[in-house]
Amino acid sequence: MTETQKKITLPFPTNAAGELVIPTTHYNEFGVPLAFLHHCGIWEGTAKRVNTAGELIDEHLVRVEIEVDGEQYVQTNTVRINTPREVTAKYFGCFREGKLVFPLTDEVYTLGGEKASGFSGIAWAVTDDLIVYRGSRTVNGCKTYYNELIAVVDTNHRVRTTQVYEDGIYKLVTAIDEIKVQK
Repeated sequence: MTETQKKITLPFPTNAAGELVIPTTHYNEFGVPLAFLHHCGIWEGTAKRVNTAGELIDEHLVRVEIEVDGEQYVQTNTVRINTPREVTAKYFGCFREGKLVFPLTDEVYTLGGEKASGFSGIAWAVTDDLIVYRGSRTVNGCKTYYNELIAVVDTNHRVRTTQVYEDGIYKLVTAIDEIKVQK
């Protein structure tokens, strides 16, 4: 087993009869799901983009800094670290009815380093350690949609998997394995 293939034990709670219990999502005093607070800090890792044939498109280093202050959310993404194509973008969101909402903006870059426009998205907690995110943007005149599953493996390790669709056609998946380098 390699370093990134560590065995994890996910909590699947059961009741006294052994039946699976549907987990609840907990919130802080501002109505922010605790799952989002577990993601606060600076994360670094490797993003691998894979096409529909299962072939590696590219692999590069990423850094994500996440801050939550009350109902406000700020995320700073740096992609293609230490390369001539390194780009950094900030995303500002707020929590509404327990969901993270990113308003429409043109200040966004893709993991491939391309400038995008018309970005917006929404994310919500499924459990206290799992977030689902849906977003859209336009890249080179092409409307792109994506779904992302973000799981906290432990306090210093998370995994993200993103499906990308261009003009409604499934194009690729991105897998990102990250370690928390600063709280």
